[in-house]
Amino acid sequence: MKRLKYIIVAATISAMVITGCSSSNTSKTDESSTTTTQEAETSSSTTTAIQTGIETASQIEVDKEFTARDLEVGYEESTAINITLKDNASTVSGSGAEVKDNTITINSEGTYVITGTLTEGQIVVEAADTEKVQLVLDGVTIHNSTSAAIYIKSGDKVFITLEEGTVNTLTDGTEYVQTDDNTIDGVIFSKADLTFNGSGTLNLRASYKHGVVSKDDVVVTGGIYNITAVKDAINGKDAVKIKAGTFTLSSDTGNGIQSKNADDTTKGYVYIAGGTITVIKCQEGIEGTVIIIDDGVINITASDDGMNAASGSNDTSETEGTENGFPQGGENMTPPENGSFPGPGSTDENGSTASGDTANAGNAPAGGGPQNNTTDTSGTTDNTQNANGQGNDGQERPQNPGNFGGGGGNFGGGGGMDQVDTNCYILINGGTITVDAAGDGIDSNGNLYITGGTLYVYGPTGNGDGALDYNGTADISGGNVYVAGSSGMAQGFSDTSTQYSILYNLTSVSTAGTEVTLKDSNGKVVASFTPAKDYQSIVISLPELTKDATYTLTSGDQTADITLSSVVTSNGQQGMGGQGGFGGSRK
Repeated sequence: MKRLKYIIVAATISAMVITGCSSSNTSKTDESSTTTTQEAETSSSTTTAIQTGIETASQIEVDKEFTARDLEVGYEESTAINITLKDNASTVSGSGAEVKDNTITINSEGTYVITGTLTEGQIVVEAADTEKVQLVLDGVTIHNSTSAAIYIKSGDKVFITLEEGTVNTLTDGTEYVQTDDNTIDGVIFSKADLTFNGSGTLNLRASYKHGVVSKDDVVVTGGIYNITAVKDAINGKDAVKIKAGTFTLSSDTGNGIQSKNADDTTKGYVYIAGGTITVIKCQEGIEGTVIIIDDGVINITASDDGMNAASGSNDTSETEGTENGFPQGGENMTPPENGSFPGPGSTDENGSTASGDTANAGNAPAGGGPQNNTTDTSGTTDNTQNANGQGNDGQERPQNPGNFGGGGGNFGGGGGMDQVDTNCYILINGGTITVDAAGDGIDSNGNLYITGGTLYVYGPTGNGDGALDYNGTADISGGNVYVAGSSGMAQGFSDTSTQYSILYNLTSVSTAGTEVTLKDSNGKVVASFTPAKDYQSIVISLPELTKDATYTLTSGDQTADITLSSVVTSNGQQGMGGQGGFGGSRK
């Protein structure tokens, strides 16, 4: 759904596509690969930049590099400080940390290997602003009923390494007691840049508000993360950057991943270069002023927008929590009585994976209820309309009530009448993304760019939102896009695109599980997918689509022959900003 928008005057910058980084992970001491903290942090990354030709007016400065230190998980066992957690009896093997009651305070740069359990306690990092600290979690369980389990009060950068083969669990209570000037509101709360790496597992339950919060960057280069939160699962004010890892995220009333910065218009972005991310419940799946996806497998089930590019506040302390911090209705994230969490990819008795309601392509779980704006229940042939609501054969076609465009497209195309926030954009260069949204599927208060990857969007079913929603332009130059949602606010791609696309609004609602097929003139299937929700509008864009070719679109008993007379062929609306009209094929 739309947020308050404003125009920002910005300098033009070039967006970059980044290929993946390669690094060998080492655990504990490895003389051949281990580097000092300073050397690793200043080493150049193996990341390679490739120019895309996409230019934006955004001020956001996206850093796609992951430092060697972000990727390095090895450490010198001989110089590491060992901390053993035990109620009222925690110990530290050397200098750099001190124990007071059940609070362990780390005040010097170094590597700290932590084991054990605190049933009521906290780890605090309070190092100098120039110092880097590595916390190696080696089978750690910490509960703090009134604050963060790990509180990073100061430091230059903190690395949380999940030791291979270990399970680490952090939990909190439903109310926090603030002890200093910082408003702590996450189970892991950091005032410094925060990097997660390693190959172990982190189970995190946030019963108060957020799971992971950093007032700077959150970077993840490996590990398994099961996070359930009242508010945001992962929140980085300046940036959230993910290179690798397996994530199962759930939020009652917040977002799966968020990065926004109201204080600095050059910050507040989400960059995903890889990993497997499943958001099984949330208000919005991924939210940032800028969202860039280069690779990865992403599945999102959202009660509002699947992805949302919007400027605004990143205030993580404004919304109250819920009763117990567990998602209501997110069955796959409900911990069993022993407090353990289901691992990603676990199966139920029917063999389904633990991915919530998010459906992969070809699957067809039940969607929302049918719409009430149907005008005809029969299938039609060659139903592409012109600006007067007539088909290309000159025959009148039914139009949905309350809309200006033929076949249900509305004037402005679901957001085209709103101001364009030039600081916002979504750029999809690769990966496989599946969105199941009750609100807008992909929502940008600025522009949308797709250059590669595979995108499935299912929903919304209500006509107050759109599967694609953008205020500027939506340019596609590559990739495979399959969209099925409601028709009331439907938008297709802009005619500034270089890859051909179809926006087609059906005359009646097709129910969830009704397959969509697109065949060429020889009867070959060039596209097929099975939407997980009821739908009346379809958007398809593929590299194989060609100008002036005729395709047959089928949904259940509804069929239409569509000739691609222009780069955007539609019987609805493509929105404002140079890409719209009152329905009809674009010439």
